[in-house]
Amino acid sequence: MIELNVDLSYLSKYYELSTQRINRYAAEDPDKMITIETGAGSVVLSKEELRTLLQHPSKVAKILQLMKPKNRYLIIRNLSEDDLAKILPYLSPAQLSWGLQYFTTDKLESLINKLPTEQLATLVFQHLSVFDVLNFMDDDKMDKFLKNENLEKKDIMKYFKQLDDEKFRQIMIKQFGISMQDKGKGDYLKMIDEMSPDKFMDFLTGFDRKDKMNLIAGIVEIEPKYALLFENESLAKPFMLMDKEKIMKSFPVLDAEFLIPMIQELPTDLIQVVATQIDPDAFAEIIVEEFPDLIMEMLSA
Repeated sequence: MIELNVDLSYLSKYYELSTQRINRYAAEDPDKMITIETGAGSVVLSKEELRTLLQHPSKVAKILQLMKPKNRYLIIRNLSEDDLAKILPYLSPAQLSWGLQYFTTDKLESLINKLPTEQLATLVFQHLSVFDVLNFMDDDKMDKFLKNENLEKKDIMKYFKQLDDEKFRQIMIKQFGISMQDKGKGDYLKMIDEMSPDKFMDFLTGFDRKDKMNLIAGIVEIEPKYALLFENESLAKPFMLMDKEKIMKSFPVLDAEFLIPMIQELPTDLIQVVATQIDPDAFAEIIVEEFPDLIMEMLSA
């Protein structure tokens, strides 16, 4: 039996225990009785009375003093891995994120690389810009982005249409020579729009690194959905270079459904510590619904 710090005074008050009632129990079948032992004394109840009590979460929370983290932990550490899995969905993203501190930085990077790209992008772009990501991206990864079949030409053309005239001219001269010097923006747009798919792709991937970064960042600014075309590894790389404290403060933006599988990769004893953060009232509800027999067992002398 675990040594829960049970609120004996509340328990006694709830049952209105008296010497006469306690004496009545002496004649009952001992197998039908339960003695709850605490440092302050003991209370004898029938098993049916205790089962009835465990149907009332608010009373369970008070009697077991679930507002005390130690008491919640003493119960939680008796739960199986399957039972712990029932607790974690009741934790907030902030509470779940707190548990990620137990992972090494390398393990954290491995975990976030498994996230859906949408979740990872939400995490990364709290602190970093597209340029920050591109600064650490290899040229072949940028070319892969530009070749992605989900990147539509019409959206790329939006970037060129809003491009500064002189900047546009410099790009065209670099690509096609001095003959572009005396042409205007309209000529450039017509020329690009009429390119075959292969020529168009050669044009885009032929940009120098700085212009290519400006191109990709501009496309993502115009259509943010294209940030999801970045590979997770490229998104995670600059993010994981931040201080671990800053990284840890970022995780609560993730949906709980994606944080829970991360927490479940911790050793069981650490999952128990994380689960202890659960709200006392919510925990009382879970006890009543899921673990009444466990509580009866733990309270039995």
